[in-house]
Amino acid sequence: MADRDLRYISVTPMKNEGPFVLEWVAHNLAIGVDRIVVMTNDCSDGTDALLQRLDDMGVLTHVDNNSRRQTSPQKRAYKKFLKMEIARPQDWVVVIDADEHINVKTGDHTLRALTKAIPDAKTISMTWRLFGNAGIIRYEDRFLSDQFRRAAPERMFRPPQAWGFKTMFQRGLWDALGVHRPKRPTVETMEECHWYNGSGRLMPDRYYTSSWRSARDSVGYDLVQVNHYALKSCESYLVKKMRGRAHHLGESLGMDYWNMMNQNAEEDGSIDVILDRKRDHFYDMLADPEIARLHHMSCDLHRQQISQLRELPEMQELMQQMTAGFAARNEV
Repeated sequence: MADRDLRYISVTPMKNEGPFVLEWVAHNLAIGVDRIVVMTNDCSDGTDALLQRLDDMGVLTHVDNNSRRQTSPQKRAYKKFLKMEIARPQDWVVVIDADEHINVKTGDHTLRALTKAIPDAKTISMTWRLFGNAGIIRYEDRFLSDQFRRAAPERMFRPPQAWGFKTMFQRGLWDALGVHRPKRPTVETMEECHWYNGSGRLMPDRYYTSSWRSARDSVGYDLVQVNHYALKSCESYLVKKMRGRAHHLGESLGMDYWNMMNQNAEEDGSIDVILDRKRDHFYDMLADPEIARLHHMSCDLHRQQISQLRELPEMQELMQQMTAGFAARNEV
């Protein structure tokens, strides 16, 4: 099959990411994702309505992932995606979350350019680069890539999350999806997986059976990284805390997670290479009156929730703790 006939498909479970959806979709279109599949559950901020409108416009595929059963939404989403049989064996699939932006550093900065740069690859792991809150307190309706430009250094051995990775793979090689990597290989050996890191080097054999993060002998940022905007502004973190962690039922967030993920050691604007393309896609979508209405409604709901949360003593204490350690760009 010719390279031009291969498709690049993203899979994303999502809940209450409304203010950030349009930029994220525009980014994925800019890096050449051919089919964006988003599975939403339990949304209260208009995320599902916005995605459904984008589905109606043919921009992406939106799937209702609600369930009365107390099961992991993420696991439901992955099983649903496989049952839909969207991806052919040769197609590339990547599980990517709403706070993750794939940053391709080769060719024309698309996923196709990435696989062209590693022609033997059939599985590619892309290591996180943790982006901190950069001292920003207030939520603003602006691109995350414009606001949050300070990140962890590339050589950061701890915490383990600093080198978490996401993995893009050809569907036929694996029978199950995981948050960080595919599972249940259909081949007998690691060699047959053709598994490379973000610098185009072969991954060690141990990854055949387990592991969700890079190590000193497997990390690589030369060709691709994943910009991980886990925190955003202090105000948006309050909303994230109320929502809980995406893949962990009932797990609360506080200062431990904030301190672990708030990495601001270096400035990194490498993702700007696709900014013009991203803006074009963003404003094309926003030109639809219903998309514009739903986007601004979601941003307004986010502001309202922030205002309500900031009245709570628990959240006031959290804000004080978050803002104590840096010189803030905005007034508390």
